[in-house]
Amino acid sequence: MNTRIRTLRKTLGLSQTEFGERIGLRQASVSCMERASFTVSEKTIEAICAQFGVNEAWLRTGAGCMFWEDEKKRQDFLALFDRLDPALQEYLIHITQQLVDAQTAMLSRER
Repeated sequence: MNTRIRTLRKTLGLSQTEFGERIGLRQASVSCMERASFTVSEKTIEAICAQFGVNEAWLRTGAGCMFWEDEKKRQDFLALFDRLDPALQEYLIHITQQLVDAQTAMLSRER
């Protein structure tokens, strides 16, 4: 699991400090977690999976995909959104709401 945590962190493009801040740990704790001899707590496993949309089976055993696909799309979108100017963020929110409204209207007509 320890090497998968490091792989995850690097895939996310986060430093140990940034990764730790997102799950409520200090950099030193993240460094320890990435070492083969360190046992990761259940609470930390749950925090990693919840914060980053990680497939728990992958984190524990290496089986399956690293991320739940829908969560990866959400994370990618939010990373792009965060890079936008605040005025463009507001515009994107407005346009997205219009798309949701149009989708809702279309689905209700199909019923």
